Amino acid sequence: MSPVAVADEAPAPGIGGPFAPRGVAPTTQPRALPATVRLAWTDPGGAAVGLEFLARAEADLLLRKMGLTVSWRRGEAGELARAGEVRVTFLDRRAPQDSGVPVLGATPSTLAVAPLVWVHLPSVASAIGVVSGRPARLDPPEARALGVAVGRVIAHEVVHALAPSVPHGVGLMSASLTRRHLTAASIPVDPEVALALQSALRGEVLLPRPDTGVLAAATEAEETER
Repeated sequence: MSPVAVADEAPAPGIGGPFAPRGVAPTTQPRALPATVRLAWTDPGGAAVGLEFLARAEADLLLRKMGLTVSWRRGEAGELARAGEVRVTFLDRRAPQDSGVPVLGATPSTLAVAPLVWVHLPSVASAIGVVSGRPARLDPPEARALGVAVGRVIAHEVVHALAPSVPHGVGLMSASLTRRHLTAASIPVDPEVALALQSALRGEVLLPRPDTGVLAAATEAEETER
């Protein structure tokens, strides 16, 4: 049996910086994408110690497949947000959810300076069948599986943080991410979603957006293996 991760997308009217869609009409000469998408790895409680190499490598690989170049730095707890940067913050707790659905990752949509992605590590571990605990206490196969799953959650949420108007597709950007998606040897990237992301970052499109306030990936239900 495999849990299903569902992404619930929403608008981000307050996201600033050079990556926010601007709704500018397309031109005959397409503009270049930002040279580098800057991400800050922020782990205030040390919840993700031991996962950084694998998670960053997986997120980088998937974002590169979508036409993005990525750079990382280590963020510090309590530091000021930096314009044009996406902060990826790791939490050693589950997120409250009225529906009872555990949230894997979420992106608040009302930040004025820079977007922020939250990753709830206990929920990600549970979604792939790993006993919740600090990564350093896991055996190597479990730690590797968790690192890869975290990288995929990061990549999914970063896309929505950069361009919340981009719709869902298949594979990485599916509306429903299964345990199989998170643990398979590889996960496909929908080329149509990649093109939509690139267009949004160039300010060429402004697609309709839902009305809720958080972009979230959540473990929702059981899926029968096929």
